[in-house]
Amino acid sequence: MDKSPATPEQPVERPQFEALLYPHRSLSQRGFLVLTIGTFTIVAAYGGLFLFLGAWPIFGFLGAEWILFWWLLRTHFRGDRRAERIRLYHDRLVVQQIDARGRVAESTFEPYWLQIILHERGFEDPALLLRSHGHAVEIGAFLGAEERRQFAQELQSVLSRWRAV
Repeated sequence: MDKSPATPEQPVERPQFEALLYPHRSLSQRGFLVLTIGTFTIVAAYGGLFLFLGAWPIFGFLGAEWILFWWLLRTHFRGDRRAERIRLYHDRLVVQQIDARGRVAESTFEPYWLQIILHERGFEDPALLLRSHGHAVEIGAFLGAEERRQFAQELQSVLSRWRAV
């Protein structure tokens, strides 16, 4: 497979189907900013009060506690960049898995022989596997159980339409 960029004579191949899976984030970038500024304001007010009363060690402990809070929240917020991109082309299905550090692992499957397996492994926690020719990849591990089931059905219907053509 040629990985060189497309030339004017060779156009970029467009996928017939593409899905981007990523973990749900309950805190947006703006929410992170509001939360850190709000907690800083509260901690600074309490710290200022204790500093005014002469209990300066408490001021230091409050500051250290807020810095630890900010660092942990920022580390969690920035560290979860996981995502998975599934693309179906006319001759292959490509799965790109991006881990929390931004590293990419890519798997390619022949779509005609691809099996989509929803392996029930416990109470409401199915594993979604793509398997073909002895090679299997779990996708959507960060999704909820119902989201995995829905995506498995959607991908199965896309592959059924692809195979019918």
